[in-house]
Amino acid sequence: MRLSHGCRGPIRALLTVFLVLLASALGAQRARAQLTFPSASPVSAGNVVVRLEPEITTFSGNASSAGLLAVGLYGASPDWTVIVQDHTLVSNTAPVTVGGHTANRTATGIGDTLMELRYTAFSIDDVGSTFRIAPYFGIFAPTGMDNANAAMPRGLQPGTGAWGQREAISATWNKLFWNAEAQVGYENYAQSAGYTFGDSFYADAGFHYLLWPRNLEGDVNAEIFASLETNYTATNKDRMIGAVVPGSGGQLWTADPGIIYTTPRYSVDATALLPVYQHISAGGRRYAWGVLGLFRYAFFTEHHW
Repeated sequence: MRLSHGCRGPIRALLTVFLVLLASALGAQRARAQLTFPSASPVSAGNVVVRLEPEITTFSGNASSAGLLAVGLYGASPDWTVIVQDHTLVSNTAPVTVGGHTANRTATGIGDTLMELRYTAFSIDDVGSTFRIAPYFGIFAPTGMDNANAAMPRGLQPGTGAWGQREAISATWNKLFWNAEAQVGYENYAQSAGYTFGDSFYADAGFHYLLWPRNLEGDVNAEIFASLETNYTATNKDRMIGAVVPGSGGQLWTADPGIIYTTPRYSVDATALLPVYQHISAGGRRYAWGVLGLFRYAFFTEHHW
């Protein structure tokens, strides 16, 4: 499994969570964002929201990955949102054998950029409640460094060197004291210099509950939410000139407990990334743990996403 990409138990379980959220929503306050995956929550038309997301993950065999993801969102209209996700910094470290000598090596540099459009296809707005379904379509641009360290294998470079695409559909249900989200999607990459990264299916779900304040009457200048999210990813094996790359591919399911502090203008969040289930290819590295931080700021109106 690639260290440079976050991996997210069984497909049926996550799909069930997604479908339950869709069905139960057939029942507008400021929407709150989740931490580990995009949502269908609206971005006000004309608003610009910026998210900065530092992340550290560790793996077996003394391997690790660190990075900073910068996300910009623009509300082009009440239904359309333009999203740009830039891996501003990616640093992968792993023991690599060169010339019979094994040593920890690091590849650090700029990662790839994902450009997405999100459309609100369905919405229900009621007093104290909003529900939305929004599909995404995105293109990965190979803006990253795919040869930051020539001693590191292709799968551990900061950038893929390949164009790719991402399709997803998300659902978000916001209430006064809690909100829930779910998403399923698929991504794949084109071949580049004989190397093809494995296609990925992913499914995510999240639930957030208001801890403070308990009384929402009058002016509410800040809120604190308890967060529990979960992420599942199934990735096919990478291939080099048609041959399977050893140790690539597999499945990972994580549970992510966290805390969210949010105001009308900005938010500061943190979550742990803990493995629940993983099936790793022979020679691959097992996921140990990770931490993710998030800072979000809205420039013109109250933030949503």
